[in-house]
Amino acid sequence: MEAELEQDAPADANARRLETPSAAVAFASASETPTATTAQQRPNEPAWEVAGFPSKQVAEQAAALGWKSYATYRLRNNGDAIALWCEMDTTQRALSHQRDAELDANPGEDARNEITGRYETIKRELTVNLASQLGIKEWELNKLSMNAPWPTYCRAKNKGWAVVTPELAAGTSRADAKEAREALYYFYLGNLSAGTSPFFDNNRYSSVNCKWENVGDMRVVGCKLQSFSAISDWDLFTVARLKNGRLAVAPMNGDTSTHITSLGDLNYVQIADFPRAYLAEFAGEVDYTTLREEFN
Repeated sequence: MEAELEQDAPADANARRLETPSAAVAFASASETPTATTAQQRPNEPAWEVAGFPSKQVAEQAAALGWKSYATYRLRNNGDAIALWCEMDTTQRALSHQRDAELDANPGEDARNEITGRYETIKRELTVNLASQLGIKEWELNKLSMNAPWPTYCRAKNKGWAVVTPELAAGTSRADAKEAREALYYFYLGNLSAGTSPFFDNNRYSSVNCKWENVGDMRVVGCKLQSFSAISDWDLFTVARLKNGRLAVAPMNGDTSTHITSLGDLNYVQIADFPRAYLAEFAGEVDYTTLREEFN
C-alpha cells in the first residue's frame, strides 16, 4: 500500500488464527508504542500547554477539528497507531464471526446471553488495552476510530491502494490534473472498446468524455460514458501527487469505486504507452453539492 503515514506500519495480522477469544487479546501488548503522561499544571500555565500541545497555533488547529488533547490529536495520522487499530478491527470482526457461529449452534436463551456477554467482554478488553497502549482514554480511541480517517487507511491497505489526504490533494498542480485526466481517459476508452464489464458496455455507449475541474482546493477528474441515446453519471476522482512521486487518483463515491474494482484487483489504471495513475482512498470529507455543481 502506498498510504502516506508518519511511520512504517507493522506487518499485516489478517492471517492470525483465533483459536479462542482469549487468544485475541495477546496482540494488544505486543508493540512498544510509548504512552503519554499527565502533565502537572503550573501557575498561570496556558490551557494549551496543560493539554500537551507544542504551540497555541497547533492547539487551535486541533480545536477546530474537535480535539482537546495533543496525545489524541497527534495520533490521527500516526502510522503505528493506525496499523494497530486496523489489526484490532480485523480481530474484532473475526471474533464477531466466531460469536455468530456459536450463537447459531446454541439457540437457547441462556447460552446466547453467555456467548454474547463473553465476546463483548473480549472485544472491550481489546479496545481498553489498545487505548492504554497508545496513552489515551478508551472514549478518545473510540472517537479517533469514528472521526479520524483510520477506516480509510484499513480499506486502502486491504485493497493495496494508496491514501490521499486533504493536504496532498490541496498540493495538486494543473499538470498533475491533466496527466490524471489523460490516464483515466485512455483507461476508460480502452475498457469501453473491449467491453470489459457491464458498466463498460460498448453496445450502449460509444465514447468517453473526461475533464478536470477545481473543486475547492482540490483538482478533480470526472469521466463519463456516452452515446446518442445514453449517458452515464460522472465517475469522479480526486487527484494527488504522493510523497513518493507517484500520481494517484481516488474515487469520490461508491459507484466510481465499484466501476474500477469490478475490473479486478487493480492498484493502478493505465493503458500501455499512456500515463499511469495509482488508485487510492480519499481520507477527507467530500462536498457532493459542490461536486455536482462543477460536473453538471
